[in-house]
Amino acid sequence: MLAALAGECMSKTLRQFQCRDDLWTRVEALAKRRGISPDDIIQAALLQLFKSGKKKEANEDTPPPPPSRSAAATTPRPAPPPSASTAQRPVPRGLPRPTSAPAPAPGASASGVKPSLPRPTSSSPRLPPPSSSASRAQPQTRPLYLCFENQWYVVDKEEFVIGRGAKYSDLPIKDANISRRHCAIVRRGADYFIKDLGSTNGVEFGGERVDNHRIAEGSVYYLCDHELRFSFNAPA
Repeated sequence: MLAALAGECMSKTLRQFQCRDDLWTRVEALAKRRGISPDDIIQAALLQLFKSGKKKEANEDTPPPPPSRSAAATTPRPAPPPSASTAQRPVPRGLPRPTSAPAPAPGASASGVKPSLPRPTSSSPRLPPPSSSASRAQPQTRPLYLCFENQWYVVDKEEFVIGRGAKYSDLPIKDANISRRHCAIVRRGADYFIKDLGSTNGVEFGGERVDNHRIAEGSVYYLCDHELRFSFNAPA
């Protein structure tokens, strides 16, 4: 094989090159053992180097085989790039952790000592007891007496009704000119008033028709021809 390579190289133009002395010594020793010239050794080594380089380049140019389905299934897919909305969203920062010290109870100070309230002293002002004048200020109900046809009646109700019918009145007057509910004696606090209940002929006092009229001592009112006399003094 070396002879064939040497014959192929002899047909080419001879070239010169430089090498190290130790390398050239090894080339000469190899040529002496095989009985050929050092040039044949160099040419054969160069041809062998060129053939091995061509095989390496061919292997690099060949594309690798496609991965199998099982390998593709196990290979993790790369994560998609973040969108514009997620890229611009600010990253929330960590919230501050609460301290281990508990909050003070209601009514306690920051040091944990509950403030003491001042005790009432003997010199604290007290409300005076109610005086007798306050009770006197309350109106006292006076009894009212009504005289009709020489007979006295005691007005002891908040509303004392006078009318024609005995079923609807406290003092019935049998007269067709008197309404069924003609008038009423109304008590308001310590005072009494005579009130017209929408009668036809009304209530007269001093020759005039009145309504909600305050009754005084000795007042005299007329219901048609019937006289009503009032007094705060009990009859003898």
